[in-house]
Amino acid sequence: MTNLIKISFFIVAVFGGYFPVKYGMKHFVDTKLPQGYPSAGSVIGFLERSLFCICLVMDHVGLIGFILMIKAIYRFGDIQGTNEEKMKLSEYFIIGTFLSLTWMLIIWMIFLQLTSKY
Repeated sequence: MTNLIKISFFIVAVFGGYFPVKYGMKHFVDTKLPQGYPSAGSVIGFLERSLFCICLVMDHVGLIGFILMIKAIYRFGDIQGTNEEKMKLSEYFIIGTFLSLTWMLIIWMIFLQLTSKY
C-alpha cells in the first residue's frame, strides 16, 4: 500500500501542481516583458517539483536548497533590462518557485499523514 501512496504522491505533487501554480501566476503575467519558449515555464515547474519530490522521498531535504540555489544562479543572468523590468522578472521568478515549493510541501504533509496510518 505504501508504494501506491508514493506513486500517487508523485503524480499529484508533480502534475497536480501545474494547475494551482498556473492559476497563481496568471495574475503576474506581463506580455511586455521578455518571453522565453512558450511552454518552458511549465516544463521547468514539472522538473522542479519532480526533483523536490525525489529529495523529500529520499529524505534529502537539504538538496532542495541546493536546487533552488542552482536555479537562482542560472536565472540571475536572465534578469536584465530596466530596473522595472528586472524587478518584475525577479518577482515573477520568485513567486513561481515559491508557489511550486508550497504546493509540494502541502502535498508532502498530506503524504506524511497518510503514510503514518499504514
